[in-house]
This record gives sequence, C-alpha cells and structure tokens, in this order.
Amino acid sequence: MIHWSEPGYAVAFTLRTGGVSVGPYAALNLGLHGDDDPAAVAENRRRACAAVEADPARLAWNRQVHGSLVRQAAAGSVGDGADGTWTDEPGVPLLALAADCVPIVLARTSGTPALAVIHAGWRGLDAGVVEAGVAALGGGPSAGVVGPAIGPCCYEVGVEVSGRFDADLTRDGRLDLWAAAERRLLSAGVARVERIDLCTACNPRLFFSHRRDGGVTGRQGVIGHIG
Repeated sequence: MIHWSEPGYAVAFTLRTGGVSVGPYAALNLGLHGDDDPAAVAENRRRACAAVEADPARLAWNRQVHGSLVRQAAAGSVGDGADGTWTDEPGVPLLALAADCVPIVLARTSGTPALAVIHAGWRGLDAGVVEAGVAALGGGPSAGVVGPAIGPCCYEVGVEVSGRFDADLTRDGRLDLWAAAERRLLSAGVARVERIDLCTACNPRLFFSHRRDGGVTGRQGVIGHIG
C-alpha cells in the first residue's frame, strides 16, 4: 500500500497485492461486483482496514455512480448514489474505490480535523465532485492527494470528453486525469496538493484497470480515517 504521511490521519492507497481473491480479481479486490466471492472481498477489506489500524465494522463507503454527490459518513454504513464520503468523527474509516478513475483525499490540516475520500473519473470531475468534496469540509481543506489512476500515457478519449477540459490537458488524444484533478483541487481552494503519478493501466502487477482488463477486473482504492 501507498501510505500518506499526514499528522492526525491514517490514509493509504491500496494495491492489488496482498489479498485473497483469485482469477481476474486477484488479489486485494475491494469491490463487491462481478463474480468475486463476497467473503473474499470482506477479508480483503478487513486487511485494508488493518493496514491503517481501523475497525472494519465501522467502515463507511458508497455505491458509486460517476456523479458529484458527497455524503457525510455514518460508521458502518453504505451510501447509495454518491462518489464521495466525509467525516469529522475520529475512527470512522472511509473507502473510495477505483480501477482507472482517480481516488482523491481531502483533509483539514488545521482546526477541527475532517477527512473526505472521493472517486473521480472524467464524468465526476466534469460534474463537480471535487468542488462538492471541498464544500463538504466547509470550503477549506488544506491538503489533497491525487492517487493512482490511468495516466496520460494510456487514457485515450474522444473530443466529446477532451472538450470538457482545458485544451492543454489532452495531447495526442490522451487526457491527463492526474493534472485535471490537481487543477480542480487548486481551483477549489485546496492549498497543498500532492500527486501519486502511477498509471493503473501500465502496472498490471500493482493495479486493477477497467480499460486494460476489458471491464472484468477488481477494484483498488483509498482508505483512511482521522487518527
């Protein structure tokens, strides 16, 4: 896992390694979809929680829809139709899933701690999910992290997609989701933005990739809580 070092928070971007799922979902698949064994996913999620020293019984996550809704988390709950979740309650682990889309973390680093995790593909970025996450934290998260996603090396899009973003973000028909997410975060007022520029499509040993694997694949993501 790729841990984010920020005082007061325990956050990690997961890899596909270290789990118990098999076949196209091997090994640390965190998504309840396709033909993977739900018991295997439950064990994988338990392992992800253990990596950030969180209680899996309190895990909060959403059924994601490529939209812009960001919900307040309740411990142990599942939200419908949202692509972000946030909390200011210590010890409530939040999970966002991805398999080419961008997992994003937002955190307050001064004042009352608060954390949000977001799933953002091009649709979510265009719809304003980043801005919704910033607003959910009161308009002033001071740190953000753009996690592993399909990179500008691999993400071919048509003009109907590229035209929704600044022209310089697409080169040779490939959209830079990393930079698009970073730009949205900075524009929304996030003071410090970090990036983990690892392409999910280029690294099959490390990541699941919906595009590379033809849709039959697992999900990695980001998990975190207020320490």
